[in-house]
Amino acid sequence: MKLRAAAVAILLCLPIATPQANASYNGVIDYSNPRIVPIFQQLVGGEAKYSGYIYSPRIIFTAGHGEAKFSDDGTRLPFTPSVAYVGLPNSKVTDNSKRFQIATRFVSTSFRMDGALLGDFAIYVLTEDIGDFKPAKLATLEIQKELESQRAFVEITGYGDHEDRCKEGDKLPCPQIQNSRSLEPRKLKVQVRPYEDFLALVGYERPQLKGSLLTWGGGKSSPCGGDSGGSVTTTYKGEEIYVAVTPNGMNGYACGAAGYYDGKGGIGYASPIYDHLDILKAAEDFVAAALAQEALAKAKATPTPSPSVSAMPLAKPVAAPKKKTITCVKGKTTAKITGANPSCPKGYKKK
Repeated sequence: MKLRAAAVAILLCLPIATPQANASYNGVIDYSNPRIVPIFQQLVGGEAKYSGYIYSPRIIFTAGHGEAKFSDDGTRLPFTPSVAYVGLPNSKVTDNSKRFQIATRFVSTSFRMDGALLGDFAIYVLTEDIGDFKPAKLATLEIQKELESQRAFVEITGYGDHEDRCKEGDKLPCPQIQNSRSLEPRKLKVQVRPYEDFLALVGYERPQLKGSLLTWGGGKSSPCGGDSGGSVTTTYKGEEIYVAVTPNGMNGYACGAAGYYDGKGGIGYASPIYDHLDILKAAEDFVAAALAQEALAKAKATPTPSPSVSAMPLAKPVAAPKKKTITCVKGKTTAKITGANPSCPKGYKKK
């Protein structure tokens, strides 16, 4: 698929005019990221259509382009998001693996088309906990600047295509290989580069990409179709941090699915997480309200247990009142009266 100016590589699951890249050319199977998840469009069977990253037990980070589409001039078009289910974390995809339902979705407030799909980010909130996860560590603008200055390598992880679609002599874009999506999480390392590097790297600039997290793999090493929503992570001061969603690609190879490849590696661009703290706060508030409602419902549904006989306190025995006897006289008649509080009959006097 060719674009008027610079092509953006392949876009998964969203038929818009400007596609982008999402997965890993020759990515290697890697289970070191415990938070990566496959995302499906059906409850049972089928391949992973795109990927996500577990922020916390009910919050999943993923791509926004499964939630909206745009015309060539950047107008947002009416769109019904696809049904989605989240698979088990860091797992091999199987037909009978458990899948988690989505309670609601939050889409980036900066999601837009401007010669590239920018602000491409979304959050899924699950109906139940996917596991025991503490909130993930998130990169800041300051950390991103450090990564850029160091030309640091970061890791892209997801369940996407990883084989070259093209055979010798094929013309781009090449057709998708049947059952090409990975059944296991795969990892690709790319380099974070400052914007100023790309004129020398690829021979052109794209001003609209300033502010994005920019990555470069060189040659055909780039994301490919099928891993939209996966993660860009790195180790920072001994801890894994989430930096951004899987990069989209401009003029990259994308496993041969791109309509245009510049022969140099193109520009990877991702929406950094610090741009989306507003919808993360909204998602956390939604989860807190849901947990409160669940706790209230559970309390109402749990009957108050009746105390058992053995658990009831025993009453202290009441001592019988002591009796006493008095002598009563009437003339020469004498009578003895016994009781707890005896008194003489009428006409008698106590002796």
